[in-house]
Amino acid sequence: MKRLLSISLLLLITLGALAQNQRLVVRSFAQGDIGDMRARTSPVFDNNKKLAALLDISFAVSESPLLFEGIIGSPVHYPGEWLVRIPEGATRVKFSMDGCKPLEFVIPENIAIESGMVYQMDLDVEETVKLRTLVLPSFSTSFSSPTQLSYGLMLGMCKRNGGYLRVKSDFNFGLKTVGECDAEGMLDGTKGWFTGEVQRSRFAITAGYMRHLTDLNDRSSLYAYAGAGYGTRTLAWQLYGADGTYQFAKVTSQSFSGAEAEIGVLFRLGGFAVSAGLQTNSFKFYEANLGIGVMF
Repeated sequence: MKRLLSISLLLLITLGALAQNQRLVVRSFAQGDIGDMRARTSPVFDNNKKLAALLDISFAVSESPLLFEGIIGSPVHYPGEWLVRIPEGATRVKFSMDGCKPLEFVIPENIAIESGMVYQMDLDVEETVKLRTLVLPSFSTSFSSPTQLSYGLMLGMCKRNGGYLRVKSDFNFGLKTVGECDAEGMLDGTKGWFTGEVQRSRFAITAGYMRHLTDLNDRSSLYAYAGAGYGTRTLAWQLYGADGTYQFAKVTSQSFSGAEAEIGVLFRLGGFAVSAGLQTNSFKFYEANLGIGVMF
């Protein structure tokens, strides 16, 4: 299970690194000065032997190169500027850059691309990730037998990066134990007389990091989270005491207290959210976490 958690965390980090959380946006597009002769003094021709138009793109981002479709020849790059050639009558140009969603720009119908003319474009990068608030009731079930059920609430805020807090319990705060026994029912070296009734108690509080991985479409997104905290889990068996009363003994092999760790994913569709994850106490007690709530 430790190995599964490590592999899952590595996968989520990789997905986050590959996420496209930005997009290319054309801020303005217009025909340049009629006296600009750059398209004619350094002529490039299309397949029909016609002089190509010159597209002068202002673009200050330089971390990654722009890639183009629908142009003639190779682009020319200067700091903050790209020069590309497009054919007469072109109707669209496609741009792409690492970390951004591709942009297919449709040239406005009222601007005709003419041979030998210069056109000005202002290109920018825009964040696509919005700050969102998460309110998510959750349900947990253990992988061990007997099954431990608990209920909780996860609160978080995330843009591209964010954080969360989760508190959960089975609300059995009144469980009291007298003594301890092992999995064989041995109590202080003596076999206890157990009635068969079982009591459980669970409490955990965790907090951690949340990451927006990617937008699947305009209405849905995928997130990941990983966190740590503190918690307890107690399993107790009822036994008949020497004084004639019924008491509970804590089963040491299935009772834990200490560090909590968890990892999971969250899917948003519109204003709703669904989550699934794994949680462990001391890497000895494991649970599946499931939740459904709102993210706005």
